[in-house]
Amino acid sequence: MEEFVKIERYGLLFLAVVWLFLSGCAKPQEALIEEAPPPQAGPFPSRTDLPARKLPPPQPAEVRSKVAGIFKGAVLIDEGRAPYFIAGDFNGDLSQDLIVAVKPAAGRLPEINDELANWILVDPQAANYTQVATRQRVRVEERDALLTVIHGFGSEGWRNREATQTYVVRNSADGPMISQPHNQAVTPANKEKLPRIWGDVIAQTVSGRPGFLYFNGARYAWFDSANPPLLVHPRRVHQSREDR
Repeated sequence: MEEFVKIERYGLLFLAVVWLFLSGCAKPQEALIEEAPPPQAGPFPSRTDLPARKLPPPQPAEVRSKVAGIFKGAVLIDEGRAPYFIAGDFNGDLSQDLIVAVKPAAGRLPEINDELANWILVDPQAANYTQVATRQRVRVEERDALLTVIHGFGSEGWRNREATQTYVVRNSADGPMISQPHNQAVTPANKEKLPRIWGDVIAQTVSGRPGFLYFNGARYAWFDSANPPLLVHPRRVHQSREDR
């Protein structure tokens, strides 16, 4: 009888140890679940999640300084155009970009057309969304009317010292240019007739035809509003601007 009591006590003690062991294992799992980080946000934050910082309008002196810092004298600002610079979020990343009308400096075409230059040459007519990409390199000519697009970086936009990604757009209109917000250029009434547009657009007139310059995710292209080409692919608008 005494031995039976001992066995029973040992059995109860064993069960208690097992219960404590299992309880100890369960607690870290519960803590791990409670402390798990929230799901990551999507790759394209909405404007309500990341409100764009209100920046002051560009001033001529700082525009000249920015262009000089990037091109080192290879281009001259074309102050004869009015306006000769505008700001906007043209690539749709919530950072303010800068567009400046420029022209090649005398004797600097080889430098502008250099394949190792710190800018990307674009012909918006050749970059039309209906055409297949070509490896033929764009080359600037002496009398070209050019636009340089300097993409912004972070909350400071194009004023940031690290904002150096630059496009040089040839065959641009030599008349007035207007920055048009994305939500005005792309509306429920016309969105199915437009190509993929990532940000604000630059409204212009080329050869008497109204249209706009826009960023298609890789380069700047031209959309002819008077004679829009037939879309080859279903329209896709950049999610970061479509959801805003």
